[in-house]
Amino acid sequence: AISAFKTGAADAMAQIWLEKRETLDRRRSAIFVAWGAFYLGGIQYFIYVHLFSRVLFPSAAAFVAKPLRERLADRAGQLTVIKQVALDQLLHHPFMLFPCFYCVKEAIEAGQLRASQFAAARGKYLANLREDCFVCWSTWVPAFLFNFSILPIHARVPFVAVVSFGFTTYFSFLRGKPQELADS
Repeated sequence: AISAFKTGAADAMAQIWLEKRETLDRRRSAIFVAWGAFYLGGIQYFIYVHLFSRVLFPSAAAFVAKPLRERLADRAGQLTVIKQVALDQLLHHPFMLFPCFYCVKEAIEAGQLRASQFAAARGKYLANLREDCFVCWSTWVPAFLFNFSILPIHARVPFVAVVSFGFTTYFSFLRGKPQELADS
């Protein structure tokens, strides 16, 4: 519920403040609320909390429990941080998060879920992939390196929430409007 609210609020900010809209596009808002509830609050939570911390990178908890001075000297721990960020940004985002976003967006925009929406979502995903990755990596690589290496555990969630709100606001501005692809 929190992810749905945050993502919906970020979209509202993009529409009202960045785009200077008089009224909210409710279908677009539904895209971001559904996206926040389904993917960010469900799938992404599972990936970060269970898969990353318990299965793939169980040593990460011990690394972040160390004082900052010890973390800065712990090369193995730093390598684990780099592996987490690389897996997240080079595999998870480009090949899971973005395709799912475009599927949710296309289904809500069309008001139905059919094979044609998957094809349209795939086309938009491929057309936007380079720019989406650039925006994502420009934001999240430095944010996650800082978050996983420097911040104490109690500051991580608030930090990511603030960064995520800003990123989602910009991503809504960038991808919230309906997109038509030129026939190739």
